[in-house]
Amino acid sequence: MKYTFEKKTYLIPDDVVDNYVDKYDISIAEACEMYLADNDKIKSKEEEELTNKAAKNAVTQTIHKARGEKKDRKPREKKENPLKKEIIQTIFEAIANNLVDKSKIVVENAEKYINFTIDDRDFTINLVEHRTKK
Repeated sequence: MKYTFEKKTYLIPDDVVDNYVDKYDISIAEACEMYLADNDKIKSKEEEELTNKAAKNAVTQTIHKARGEKKDRKPREKKENPLKKEIIQTIFEAIANNLVDKSKIVVENAEKYINFTIDDRDFTINLVEHRTKK
């Protein structure tokens, strides 16, 4: 079937047009335009609208990204907590004096973790200080 669209003539298989008409319940002209749009011969109205919208959005994104250089952040300084160190040391001494040899106890972080092994079983104590509730 020959179909003319915007002063151009296209050759479209009849069986495809019939299939589109039956399947989507549309006219022959709409089926021809659908076939041409599916095969990238023409651009459909919806496709053009979406392309234009995406192009406008890309410009907007470019504007929002172009805000200048970001300031360098200072490295985070960790505050020392002597109370937590004291608690970890007390727990370390209690475990070492009562349960395990000191060589099997590992203090990973002096304010946070103690790892130790008893009878081939591994344990970790994690010390967490909670904030006061308002």
